[in-house]
Amino acid sequence: MTKNSGNSEFDFRPLKISSRQVMLLNALDEHRTMRRAALAMHTTQPTASILLQQLESRLNVKLFERRPRGMEPTLFGEVLIRYARGVSHDFEHAEAEIAELAKGALGFVRIGSVVGTVPSLLTSRLLSFNKAHPRVRISIDVGTSDTLLPLLIRGDLDLVLGRLPDQLDKQDLIIDFFEHPERMSVIARPGHKLAKKKKIGLSELTSQTWILHPVGSPMRLRIEAALQRHFSSSMLNIVETSSLLATTSLIEASDMISVVPYDVAMHYSKYGLVTILPVDLPISLVNLGVITRKEKSHAPAVMAFLRCLKDSSAT
Repeated sequence: MTKNSGNSEFDFRPLKISSRQVMLLNALDEHRTMRRAALAMHTTQPTASILLQQLESRLNVKLFERRPRGMEPTLFGEVLIRYARGVSHDFEHAEAEIAELAKGALGFVRIGSVVGTVPSLLTSRLLSFNKAHPRVRISIDVGTSDTLLPLLIRGDLDLVLGRLPDQLDKQDLIIDFFEHPERMSVIARPGHKLAKKKKIGLSELTSQTWILHPVGSPMRLRIEAALQRHFSSSMLNIVETSSLLATTSLIEASDMISVVPYDVAMHYSKYGLVTILPVDLPISLVNLGVITRKEKSHAPAVMAFLRCLKDSSAT
């Protein structure tokens, strides 16, 4: 039996925890009473209490405190709940992956991506990967980095093509940056009165209604920082959405303008749905990259897609 010489109060032994105890931790976190947790587990309250007592005895710490409004996790309990959630998610995804394999698939890759990589990088890489691995099932979730990364951390995604928000705790993530920074464009409907100009200053856009990402997204933060060099963003009439469909629909039906990645602007401009306004937008965006979880072993199909992405970024 090995003890920590720096603190003899704790006896560090390999933690043996049963699947029923993992279920109990998750149930207590959700329901906060032993009775309801036991019902959720389809067991009796005395049995659930014994499971908790055994775990606390093994760790030699108290995991929950009984309060008038129910059971509250201690600091030790919060740590164990966090890992219990991760275990549960991993088993759920393992079950889903096994189901896909049983149907004849040769793997499952769950991708999160910001909209800027979809028209060019993600599309070309997916087509190449699908041709080489036609029996690998692929799912794509498109959103903003601040909404996709919690899904990655929780285990609902295998990788994210995006950027790390400044306010996010990055210690559990790895990012492999793309070589070239992302360019941004201001778009409007074809026939917009400003589209005829050869050059537009930012000060000319204060009277326009802007469609921007919700507050908190990395792109919104950078756009506001660029605009505030010329005028306060509080002066603007802003409609918030992260939906590209909503953005293009609003632009098509009005004189609203928006800021989107250059590749997205070119894609929609090619089909005559938007026009790119001649605006010099001094936005300094952190490079996009492929983001994965640290200390996470990837399935062979995920590793193959990561190699596909790396090969494309090297060319």
